[in-house]
Amino acid sequence: MKVKVKIKGSKPFSVEIKEFNLDDRVKLNNLLFEFFNNKEGMFGPSIEIIRFSTELSDDEINNYSNDEIFQIAIEISNCVNKKKGT
Repeated sequence: MKVKVKIKGSKPFSVEIKEFNLDDRVKLNNLLFEFFNNKEGMFGPSIEIIRFSTELSDDEINNYSNDEIFQIAIEISNCVNKKKGT
């Protein structure tokens, strides 16, 4: 499954994410709680969300800007947590 990442002033790009079962979704949402509530910042939890949800290597992740990393984490959440069609 791919998520499309759009950032103002940058060309949109896609990131391949794994298929999520319910246990994966629970873990992702726990990481999202850390993302939004971490007193040390959102960067660490963003990296953990991307590591958990993709096959990207640390070197590949490191090529993205901070804004791109934050947006990738948010788009993963939006994709995984959207209401599924019936």
